[in-house]
Amino acid sequence: MSICKRGLLALLGVLCLFSLPGCGDISLESFLQPGIDELLHPPKLTQEQKEISSALEAAVGAGRAEKLKYPRRGEYLSAFVMYDLDGDGAEEALVFYDDPNNIEYQTQICILDNDGSGWKALQTYPGNGTAVDQIQFVDISGQGGCDILIGWERTNQELKTVNLYHFQNRQMKSLFSNTYSELLVTRLTGGRHDDLLLLEASSQAKPVDAKLASLLPEENVVDIVGEEYRMTNAFTSYQEVKYGLLADRTPAVFIDGSISGNLYCTDVLYFDREQGKLTSRLIYDVDDYSESTIRTMALTCQDIDKDGIMDVPMPEPLPGYENAQEEALYLVNYNCLDHNGISRVVPVAVNLAAGYMVRFPMSWRDKVTITQEDKSGEWRFWIYNGSLSQLREELLRIKVYSSKDYHDKFDADTYRIIRTKGNLEYYAYIPPETAGEEFVITYAQLEEMFLLT
Repeated sequence: MSICKRGLLALLGVLCLFSLPGCGDISLESFLQPGIDELLHPPKLTQEQKEISSALEAAVGAGRAEKLKYPRRGEYLSAFVMYDLDGDGAEEALVFYDDPNNIEYQTQICILDNDGSGWKALQTYPGNGTAVDQIQFVDISGQGGCDILIGWERTNQELKTVNLYHFQNRQMKSLFSNTYSELLVTRLTGGRHDDLLLLEASSQAKPVDAKLASLLPEENVVDIVGEEYRMTNAFTSYQEVKYGLLADRTPAVFIDGSISGNLYCTDVLYFDREQGKLTSRLIYDVDDYSESTIRTMALTCQDIDKDGIMDVPMPEPLPGYENAQEEALYLVNYNCLDHNGISRVVPVAVNLAAGYMVRFPMSWRDKVTITQEDKSGEWRFWIYNGSLSQLREELLRIKVYSSKDYHDKFDADTYRIIRTKGNLEYYAYIPPETAGEEFVITYAQLEEMFLLT
C-alpha cells in the first residue's frame, strides 16, 4: 500500500471516531490541538542558572525547590534575578521558589553568591505571598547599596502586599510593608531618595486611598508620609500610573483607571510640602475638575505636544452629539494644570478604533463636527450648521486601509496617503472647495495635525 493511501485511511479512521456512539463530546479541533497545559514548558536554564539551582537544592533540600516562581510583570521576569546587591562589583542571585512545606506563604527567597569557588546560598527568606507580582531595585532607605522592592500576591485576596528589603552584611532585612493595587517608584517629596506611591483599588463602590512612603529623616525609618489621601473617585482598576510635570514644573503622578462599568477617569496627585501630605491637583478651593475627566474612552494622560508637561484628557461632545446617548463622538481637551487650574487646552479628536487622532485648530472649536461611515469607519469632518442630518460643507475625510486589503481605485485617485504604521495605511482627502478661509487646511497642515495613538 502506498504512503498516500495509508495516510488517507488513517485520516478516515480519525474522522470515524466522531460518529461513534459516546463520542459526542469529542471535536476534531480538540483531537488535533493539545491542551494549553501541554504547550507550557519551563524555560531551559542556562549553565549558570543550573549551578545556582544546584546550590539552592543543597541549601534547602532536594525536592523543596522544584517549582520556581516568576515575577508576573516589570523589568525582571525570571525566577533567577541577578543584581549587585552590595555594590562589590559582582552580582548576587535572588531565586524565587515554591516551598510546599510552608502552608501560609509558599513562595520563598534564596540569596546566593559566588565567591569564585562556586555558588553558595547566603540566606533563605520567607516570602509574603503565594506569587510574585514584581521586583525592583531602588534607593528609598538611604542606607547605601540598594533596596529591594518586592510586590507579593496572595490567593483570593484583592490587594497585593509590598515589602521593602535592604541587603547588607550578607543578610536581607525587611524595612517596610504595606498593601497596594498599583505602585510607582518616583520622587515627589523632593528628597535625596526615591519615594513609593501606593494606590488601592476596589471591586466594590467604596472610597480608596493613596499612600506615599518615604524616608523619614527624623526617625531614620521608611514609613507613610503625612496622611493617607482619600481619592475622589473609587478606582476599580488602573490603566496607567506615571510620573510627569505640571505646568509650574511641580512633579506629580498622573493616574488613569476605571471607576465603574465602561467609565474611566483621571486623578493627579502631588506632594504638598507646606502641609506635608499628598493632595490632588484637580481639586481647588473653588473648582473641582475631577468630574471633567470622566469618559467612556480608554484614554490616558500624555505629553500631547511634547513640551515636557503632562496633559490630562477631558472630553466634551462634538457639536451635534450633546444629547446623544450612544455612539457619540467627542473632542478631547488635553489640559495642562498648574496652581491656578487649567492653564492650556489642546483639542484633539481621537479615533481609538483606527489608532489615530487629529489635533483641531482653534478656529474649528465648536464649529466643526465629525461623522463616521458605518461600513468603512471613515471619518468625515464638516462645518456644523445646527443639525447632523443636514451637513453640507465638508472639510476633510480620513480612512484607514490595511496594506493587504483591496484598495478602491477611486480612492487611489482622490485620497493621499499621510501616514503608515505596520500594515496600516492612513489616507486623507481634502475637498477642493470649502466655504470660509478660517476652516481651510492644506495636506501639509494636516500632517502636522495628524497623530498616531
